[in-house]
Amino acid sequence: MKRLDFLDGLRGFFVLTMTLSHLVLQNGVWLQRLHFREVMFVESTQGFVFVSGLMFGLMQTRRMLRSGPRAMHRAVASRMVELWLWTVGLIFLGLLARDLMPGGVLAWRNWLGTAPIDDPMRIFAIVSLTFQPTFLDILPMYILFMAVAPVMIHWVVSGRWMLAAGASALMWTACQIDLASLWSGWLDGVLEAPDTQGLRLAFDPMGWQVPFMAGLILGALWAMDRLRWDRIFGPGTRDLALVALLFLALFVPVRIASAHGAMPRDMFAAFRPLEYRSNFGLVYLLNFAAAGFLFTWIAIAGQSDPLRAVRALSRAITWVFTRPLLCLLGRHALHVYIWHVVLVYAVRYIDNAWGPGGQGVNTALALGSIALLWLVPIIRERPKR
Repeated sequence: MKRLDFLDGLRGFFVLTMTLSHLVLQNGVWLQRLHFREVMFVESTQGFVFVSGLMFGLMQTRRMLRSGPRAMHRAVASRMVELWLWTVGLIFLGLLARDLMPGGVLAWRNWLGTAPIDDPMRIFAIVSLTFQPTFLDILPMYILFMAVAPVMIHWVVSGRWMLAAGASALMWTACQIDLASLWSGWLDGVLEAPDTQGLRLAFDPMGWQVPFMAGLILGALWAMDRLRWDRIFGPGTRDLALVALLFLALFVPVRIASAHGAMPRDMFAAFRPLEYRSNFGLVYLLNFAAAGFLFTWIAIAGQSDPLRAVRALSRAITWVFTRPLLCLLGRHALHVYIWHVVLVYAVRYIDNAWGPGGQGVNTALALGSIALLWLVPIIRERPKR
């Protein structure tokens, strides 16, 4: 198994399943019921952010060790500017489409707001990335994480990875006690536009930095040869993998019950504060850690497990996530993510303008959107051929 191919395939899988889960159709589509988020508190976004952090830490640390800190800082700054231009450009493109296309305001008012495109406060909020339309919220988080990443990498390279991990944990803890409320309300009022929207964020970056920074630290250690995956996920961790499996199994009925309103009232009252998705609450953190450990253990240690079924599952995982089509998506994951936003908005407009459609039409829209994801990586790799 080529490790980078596996990671590219994994990231491609996450952006593919994320596209499927982001399709908003009036009658829904049965394909979304196949998503693993239906039975666990783990979603494509978490995996996408983690693997992106892992790849970022691996590549930028290698660049720093090979060419020096200045080369790493230049590369990070260039990437941040690129993502900022794409984000701001996409938002203004969406606002233009909203105002010019028949029925655009009706289709996208909940995603883009209704403030005029030339409203000064809205323009400032867009440029400063404090107004983040639906599905355009991950890119601003990436820019923020990248701004902090060089410091974290410097700590890891100097042997202070525990400080980096501790700082990330401290930030997550501050998020859980809603420390940002000390200034977010004031900022929301300052940025308020005619549609009464000001500060608009789907994810609190103070909480969601955990999967990215965890991946970044592991990637940096890996680049320095201080991390041996076969030792971490060796035969001696088999019982821990079993615990992770039991942990996930415990939450399957909880996930189903909470999603369908079947949880007892007293239990839901205790459970709800731990399950906030926007701040990457404790339920999501623990389930993601358990799922990540179990998946990695099966992929690495499972190859030599005594049980034939586990060995077969390990080979299947390796085969699936090294498929060329998935790897192609993963190699251009951020640009595919940008393209997926266009596709999701287009599907939303079609469904509002000519829908609602039946399951046949919606299935065709979903499969067509997924197929079109490969358009961007094919174009980007065409000159290389």
